Amino acid sequence: MKEYSIFRELINDMETLKRHISVIDVLLKEQPIGIIKLSQETGIPEHKIRYSLRILEQENIISPSREGAILTPDFIEHKDQIISDAEKAVEEANAILEQVKRMLQKK
Repeated sequence: MKEYSIFRELINDMETLKRHISVIDVLLKEQPIGIIKLSQETGIPEHKIRYSLRILEQENIISPSREGAILTPDFIEHKDQIISDAEKAVEEANAILEQVKRMLQKK
């Protein structure tokens, strides 16, 4: 099915977000961990792991170490805020869905 242009960027961003979350999930279970091992654990290609690690480092979620990536103490301390942000994102997505449904069911 064709992705319509008004949602294409959002869908791509959601795929990237899912990848970042997969990386964080592995780090919560096993850290420090390197790119190759992260790729093997998640099934995500190494070049996409590198990109996710770069973004997560910019957001102060991970930091590099000699043995591999580790989660920052700041990330762990703010887990309630992260859950709240995820809930807000879902609420916003659901509001958009309901608006689109109402709009298109009229036609």
